[in-house]
Amino acid sequence: MRKCTYGILASAFLLGITCNGTDDVFGCWPETLYSAYASEDARVKSPDGKNLLSVRTQYDTRDPDGYISYRVRVGQQHFSARLSGFRAEVLWSPDSKAFAANQTEGGGGIGQRTYIFYLTDDGLRKLDVSAPVEKAFGAPVKCEVPVPPNTAILKWLDSERILVAAEIVPVSICRCSGTFQTYEVSLPDLRIVHVYSQAETRRRFADALGCELRTADDRSARSWQSPRPRHTSGVSAP
Repeated sequence: MRKCTYGILASAFLLGITCNGTDDVFGCWPETLYSAYASEDARVKSPDGKNLLSVRTQYDTRDPDGYISYRVRVGQQHFSARLSGFRAEVLWSPDSKAFAANQTEGGGGIGQRTYIFYLTDDGLRKLDVSAPVEKAFGAPVKCEVPVPPNTAILKWLDSERILVAAEIVPVSICRCSGTFQTYEVSLPDLRIVHVYSQAETRRRFADALGCELRTADDRSARSWQSPRPRHTSGVSAP
């Protein structure tokens, strides 16, 4: 486990809190937090124009801290799902058969997770994309308490591949806070087929980076990750 220098750590922390996503006063709004390709609109049409996704944050006794309702209209049918959390970003797949959802399930810069919902004849089928990415990411830096990375889908590479970011939480409990690397993940098996360093991600996929990741410090990231992309034999969902 490598260490960041004090100066780099301080820089990464300050950049992290500049747009940590827990409150719009930190500067991300009206930009999206993680994916520049995502939408935070309440109603988003699929690329083929046939399906309408409605996204709404709600509260009830089951989820007093809030939950997100995802509701899709497919012709005359309506399918729905709910997840505890707030501030959702959604990205339709190119073939309009699925959508990705990035959402915050914690607070204070911690608890960002990501899912995919497939449209089926029986409703919405959920894939937990965060689980295999968290497993592959592990704990590359020292944190005061165990904490999983923030995860988010940045873009659909095609209908069967996505680019997912894993970010060291952007708060001072971890070294190199706010730095990240990305994973190319195949669908629907959730197999990791490629890993990109932060610098390589910025070179290849700069157009996909939202506010939270765009300002991450490359020098700090290089202290714990390889500067070159790595292939992997594949890590599937548990």
